[in-house]
Amino acid sequence: MNNAEIGHWYRINFTLEPVEVIGLDDNEQTIELQHYEGEIESLDVNDWESLTPIEVDAPDDWSGAYEVERQDVHPDILFVEYNIHDALKQIDHD
Repeated sequence: MNNAEIGHWYRINFTLEPVEVIGLDDNEQTIELQHYEGEIESLDVNDWESLTPIEVDAPDDWSGAYEVERQDVHPDILFVEYNIHDALKQIDHD
């Protein structure tokens, strides 16, 4: 469809901050992207290509758009399995 890939970051000619491609729609020929500060935008493929996007590394603090606290994304606790009953008990105690 184009040179955009979901999950990749690009710098486009009118922004200082990079944008992340978060969706591609082959039927509609659109690209959905999220600006670093959180704004979501949809562009058609021709508009995207006219912006001459250049792939860049993800920002050091990629969580900026998601308003996530750094401790919320600690790698040791990202995918910890839990028991739903234990989680409900924890809510009752809070």
